[in-house]
Amino acid sequence: MTKGGLVILPAFSLVVGAVLASAAEVTNVTGLPAYPNLQTAKMDERTRTDRLGRQCAHFAATSFDPLALVEIWYRKNLSGASETDLHNDENYSNPSKVSGIKLAIGIDYVIIYRVPNQSFTAIELFRCSPRS
Repeated sequence: MTKGGLVILPAFSLVVGAVLASAAEVTNVTGLPAYPNLQTAKMDERTRTDRLGRQCAHFAATSFDPLALVEIWYRKNLSGASETDLHNDENYSNPSKVSGIKLAIGIDYVIIYRVPNQSFTAIELFRCSPRS
């Protein structure tokens, strides 16, 4: 739409563009692959200690792509990873709350999940160092 020679874009398209730009600008230092169609992304500034006492770099992202599509992409790009259904993982075992998988390569892992009534798929990448 134009007004006096200016192009006026709907506010929604500007917001979506800003979200996409912010996901593209986030640097993933985990070394694990980031899904190519991200809506949001955040790299933690500091490592966090996991339940086993390891220090882990953490990258969190979301995508509007269906959970199954994101799972397929990660299975292909992390071939050889061990896979756990989150219903069988003690940290995510409540089946009414979350659906997804955990892919592990050594001590590093990727969690892909969706919570009921959520419009996005969540992706978390963890690059861990051995306990000292």
